[in-house]
Amino acid sequence: MQVQEMCPLCGEGHVTSHCEEVEQSYAGHRSMVPMHFRSCDHCGSDFAGAEESQLNKRAMVGFRKRVDELLSGSQIRKIREKYKISQAQAAKLFGGGPVAFSKYEHDDVAQSAAMDNLLRLVEANESAFWTLVSQKGMRGEFVRTSTQASRSSEGHYVVSPTEASAKNAIYDPKAFRTIPAPRAKTGGV
Repeated sequence: MQVQEMCPLCGEGHVTSHCEEVEQSYAGHRSMVPMHFRSCDHCGSDFAGAEESQLNKRAMVGFRKRVDELLSGSQIRKIREKYKISQAQAAKLFGGGPVAFSKYEHDDVAQSAAMDNLLRLVEANESAFWTLVSQKGMRGEFVRTSTQASRSSEGHYVVSPTEASAKNAIYDPKAFRTIPAPRAKTGGV
């Protein structure tokens, strides 16, 4: 059995959580945004506690990111996960502060247009990511994916990722050469 929370305003009623779509405006754009609140069944007061306030703030930041055409929190998380890096590593690599990526990904704050452009660049161009890693002196912190060719059942070569350290992810033509087996000597002197 769930115990209902007492109203902090009147102290007599019980509160229930609600979520309603409320029209919001930003930079000349209007949109319906989910707003969370609690209401008392005795005094009829509507209010937002800390949890509801955080959800409302995140909904508004998400709306503002859409209007400003910035990456959403989930898009930023996908870019970070594409390169298999932690939020702390992303903050060190791209900047923004020690907990910036947690805030960006949860829509607690909107990233700057410059940060957004940098993230879009590394999403579209993997070599830009590895150039940045090298320039920041962070090669030892990341595992670079290199490619290794293998033959499929149809006889075609298929390129599949294999993990190697950033130092070892340099193309080595010797790795792709095959050395013929020694021939057996036949007769002779």
